[in-house]
Amino acid sequence: MIKTRPLLYAALVLPAVALAFVLTAVLGYQSVLRQFSRPGLRVDASRAEVIRQMRDLNRLETASYSIDKVVEAGTDGNAFQQFFFGDRILLMAQGEVTAGFDLSRLDDKDISVKGNTVVVRLPKPELLNVRLDNGATRVYDRRLGLLSRGDKDLESRARVAAEQSIREAAAEADLLERAAANGEKQVAALLESAGVLNVRVIARL
Repeated sequence: MIKTRPLLYAALVLPAVALAFVLTAVLGYQSVLRQFSRPGLRVDASRAEVIRQMRDLNRLETASYSIDKVVEAGTDGNAFQQFFFGDRILLMAQGEVTAGFDLSRLDDKDISVKGNTVVVRLPKPELLNVRLDNGATRVYDRRLGLLSRGDKDLESRARVAAEQSIREAAAEADLLERAAANGEKQVAALLESAGVLNVRVIARL
């Protein structure tokens, strides 16, 4: 059973990350981007500086999902074997997946400047972090056969399986599409606030 519940649209980027992103980027870009309207601008030099500033930001997180997953693990066998030697666990797992962009991958061809228009091509969005919330994840049921000593590593293996299952569920959802759309809007807003009149941001999928 998989349940995905997207966070509030305005809060898809963690507040602290968003604030740091805006403050760092705007201060870093303003001195460069104001020059876009100056006569005699060397486009390649400005483009290289914009790329350097964006690379310094490293990761841009633009979407997050909280996913619940039920994982069952344990021994196999018929009813007789389970009754005497069985060991099964039912794990209620909760995890968080964050998607966004690795801006360190930007290169010269990803940013172009024509007059006062800037076109930015973001790299493909990706899953930046998949984390199992160990505090919220718990064993719902554990059943041991009459003669079973139990597997001390069974819960650990179930948690590993739950994390992998959460990653697969996120990949099947529309998380990357949401991350792309949000990334386009956020980068465009950032450049506009820094003084660029015309901005076009394209996120690859």
